[in-house]
Amino acid sequence: MSLSSLWRRLRSRSRTVRLDTKFGTASIYETKWGGRPIRILSIAGTMQSATYLDAGWCDLPFPYLQLYDRLFEIRPHAHDLLMLGGGGYAYPKHVIAHHPEARIDVVEIDPSITRIAYERFFLDRLMHKWDTQRSGRLGIYHAHALDYLEACRRKGKRYHAILNDCFAAGAADLALAAPDALATIGACLTTDGLYLVNIITAIEGDDAAPLQRLVANLSDVFGFICAIPCGREPLDEYDNVIVVASQQPLSIDGSLVLYEAIG
Repeated sequence: MSLSSLWRRLRSRSRTVRLDTKFGTASIYETKWGGRPIRILSIAGTMQSATYLDAGWCDLPFPYLQLYDRLFEIRPHAHDLLMLGGGGYAYPKHVIAHHPEARIDVVEIDPSITRIAYERFFLDRLMHKWDTQRSGRLGIYHAHALDYLEACRRKGKRYHAILNDCFAAGAADLALAAPDALATIGACLTTDGLYLVNIITAIEGDDAAPLQRLVANLSDVFGFICAIPCGREPLDEYDNVIVVASQQPLSIDGSLVLYEAIG
């Protein structure tokens, strides 16, 4: 079952919890997906995050989140990560549980979202089991992503990878796609660092305009840009796409090269 089919089914079900957040009402649903029990977070009517409820509570529930993990294939040495947008903390949980050499900072603008993740999406269990406070493997910061990035640039803080999953009511944070913001992101990466951003777009055709605008801005900062399609839909239909940008050459199985600097 696709994510869109799952969401259509959930919208006909009763919610288990309703909570207020900065970006609207958060609703929590429980169902089964792929035969596994799952809890899903929706904010303002848009599916935002999820967690499995079985022993694989640190597994990645959504296909596009699984594509983020390709960063360890592209740059095996990567161990200092930054996630923009916490949501249910699904990817940070996975990193802590499955990549013991890695640490991850998470910037989430809304403390109430982190509280929901702590109380209902096993963030508390993760922090206790891996003693993240003592180890320092998980940093949580409540701020606008751009403010945090600008502070990192001033301090000279550099990450091996920055992952952007900032959404408000289903729309990407356009401030992070502006040229100045992308320059700041580039300044917060190591020489061969990766910038990975989740965008909902077509890759080809009339509906590829969001991707084309993003690539145009990225190409002012990064020398190499690829796209990893998330699903099996035709490339001229909307779907999650992970765009990967770097100053160094990229070799990613199954990706489409969008830009390569000449000379």
